[in-house]
Parts: sequence; C-alpha cells; structure tokens
Amino acid sequence: MQPNDPYRYGLPVPPVSSGPTGKEILGASWTLLRQDRELLALPFISALAGLAAAALLFVPGWAIGTAVSGSGRSGLTVGGVAAVFAMSIVAIYFQAALVVGANMRADGGTPTLGTVLRQTSRLFRPIIAWALLTTTVGVALRIAEQRLGILGKIVGFLGGVAWAIASFLAVPVVVAEGLGPIAAVKRSAELVRTTWGTGLRTTLRFGLIQFLLTLPALIVGVIGFAALFSGTTAGVVVGMVLIAAAVLALFVLGAVFNAVFSYARAMIYRYATGRPVPGIPHAAFAGAFAPKRRRRRA
Repeated sequence: MQPNDPYRYGLPVPPVSSGPTGKEILGASWTLLRQDRELLALPFISALAGLAAAALLFVPGWAIGTAVSGSGRSGLTVGGVAAVFAMSIVAIYFQAALVVGANMRADGGTPTLGTVLRQTSRLFRPIIAWALLTTTVGVALRIAEQRLGILGKIVGFLGGVAWAIASFLAVPVVVAEGLGPIAAVKRSAELVRTTWGTGLRTTLRFGLIQFLLTLPALIVGVIGFAALFSGTTAGVVVGMVLIAAAVLALFVLGAVFNAVFSYARAMIYRYATGRPVPGIPHAAFAGAFAPKRRRRRA
C-alpha cells in the first residue's frame, strides 16, 4: 500500500474526472484530525486563553490611552486595540499549533498536545510579528469604514476580501518556512496566485457547511429567547436551558470547525508546495487550487 493511498485512511476516493467540493476536502481533513483527537482541545484552550489575554492587555491599554490623551474614549480605543492584539496572538499561536500537528501527521508522526505546543513555542517571535500585522490591517480597515462613509464601507469590504485571500496560507507559511509577516503574506499570495482555481469557492463551501450544521443550534437559541420573554416561570426556565444549550453547541461546533479548517489549510499548503499529502486524494487538492492554464501565444 502506497503512503499516499487514501484507502489507508478510510477516505472515499472520488473519480479523477470529478471536481472536488468543499465537503470532500472538509471530510478528508476531518478524517485526518480524528486520528489526533487530542488536538481538538486546542481551539477550546485558545478561546479561553484569548479572553484572558484580552482582559490582561485591555486594562493597561485603557490606562495608557487615558493618561496620554486625557480622554476616556481614547483610552477605550487604545484598550480595545490592545485587547484585539492579545487575542490575535493567542488565536494565531493555536492555529499554528494545529498546523504543526497536521504537518507532523502528514510526515508520518503522531502529534500530541505537548509536542505541538513545544514546537509552536519556537515560532513565538514570527507569530507575534504576524499578529501585529493582522491587527494593524484590521484596525486600518476599521478606521477607513468609520471615517470615509460609504466609500469607507466599500474599501473596508474589498480590502477585507483581498486580505483574506492574500493571507489564506500565511499561517502554514510561517510554520513551515519561519518567514516574517511581510514575507509570509507575499509568499501566501504567491502560492494562491500561482495555483489559483476554485479555492475561494471551496472556502465559501466551508462556510456554507458550517452554517448548515450550526443552524439547528441557532434555531434552538431563538426559541429559547422567545420562551424567556413568555412571561411565565416555566418559560423563563426553559428559555435559559435552551439558550445555554445553543451557546454550548455553537462554541463546540465553532471550535471543531476551527480545527478542521486549520488542518485543511495546512494540507492545501503542502499540496501547493509539492509536499506529500498522505490520506487525502490528490484529485481533491488538484481541484481546490488548480494551476492556471497559460494562454498559448498566437
């Protein structure tokens, strides 16, 4: 049996002629991630650590901003930016840890929480640099939206889409190549540009699948809110239970999708750079980012 044989991992093998779908890539990534169930704890740890880090940096940021400007509003702005930066560091760190785990699995290793966190800690400097750049871009787009009216809304939307596409593979690039933030986004954009096909459509399908799976929880939450304001004691109790269940379900589903999508991007990066992608049919990734065909000169 060959190392890249998908049957080894119990994956369905679509016909070579059929185009890949987001569902196929998501399913393949989930199959790989199920072998590393321990790593599913990373998104949960990330969420809790992100909230703690945001709280820790918000207070000094607010104090410094207020002291310098003499305005409580400016203090809130500085504190908010500091909190966003802290949350970005934590989120990127744990995304990188998942990518490290995906690479270890793809290279034949057996990732654990301890091993992936130790390896990710060695990338702390480029992770902080990347978090600084993403926070700066996000703040700049937000300022444009607030100060330029309708033009700002357009600039913010288009800029956000362009940034999302250009930085799609930035975290896998930082993990595998250890590049700085500017070089990482250039490298990511290069990989996306030179192997562009249906990557955007695949990403939208990820979002659609996620929405469909979270829709029942959203409906339960809406029912819970309706029951909460029914005016009866039983309605309040039922409403609180339903809302709590919906929030818990959304939190769990969001964490799982975060892990699966991190694995998927790691695998797409490996395909784009010619690295082995065990357990995932080559046809799926060939369609996910199919190389452009050059026009023949007349």
